Amino acid sequence: MTLIKLGQFMAKILRAVRANAGVRAMYSKRLIKELDAMQKSISYWLEAAYKKREVDIVGDANPAADILRRFNADARRWLKKWALLSGWLSKKMVNDMDVATTSSMKSAFKAAGFSIPFNATRNLNTVTKALIAENVNLIKSIGSQYLTDVRGIVTRGVSMGRDLGYIKDELAKRYEITERRARFIARDQCDKASQAIQRTRDQEIGITEGIWKHVPGIKTSRETHIEMDGKRFKIDEGLYDRNVGRNVLCGELPGCRCTYFRVLPEFGEEKR
Repeated sequence: MTLIKLGQFMAKILRAVRANAGVRAMYSKRLIKELDAMQKSISYWLEAAYKKREVDIVGDANPAADILRRFNADARRWLKKWALLSGWLSKKMVNDMDVATTSSMKSAFKAAGFSIPFNATRNLNTVTKALIAENVNLIKSIGSQYLTDVRGIVTRGVSMGRDLGYIKDELAKRYEITERRARFIARDQCDKASQAIQRTRDQEIGITEGIWKHVPGIKTSRETHIEMDGKRFKIDEGLYDRNVGRNVLCGELPGCRCTYFRVLPEFGEEKR
């Protein structure tokens, strides 16, 4: 527990809680594993089909239907796999993040001399269900967007009479883009889940205010969030972000890694 000065008052706060790195690593690793497997499978069958018809393609024939038929069959199989993955991986990430975040919160209270029981509640159940639903859609989108982009690469390659080398180069570029997106989703969704769970549990035990803690992004930081650092706010309202024209919560915007210190209401505020 820390005592800080807020204007003319002193307030007691608890340390900020951040998303568990182990849960984030597990989530990211599993997404990339599925993406790698899909990329290898799609590339293998596309290259095989393309080689069979490459002379026709370069020679201005139109074998696109045959190649896309092979691709579509493989694509349908992978869409089903991503749908299955999205269900269990989303639940595992959110449940694991709940356990890790709650444990960190308990440790922070214990260090301040308190023992707080955190139980399963209807509000938390509603929040975790919403987090799972969002994750399911995002995980599915990784596979579907990649496959849509690859279909476009093949269609354009055939229509323009491109050789196999062009197709392989374009597939490599698309994989890199998709991999970056998958890693971003893993990082961003874990941060969002941790903040949402922490915020819900805080509200349930009567904590209503926090001190914004800016956490720099991987490459850049929002200027508005740097300015928010150290400002007091209602945790169910957030702070005004002029770049989006509304109040935002910690971790709400894409890529935001910010968190907050909790102001303990039990002690009130001591004027100094």
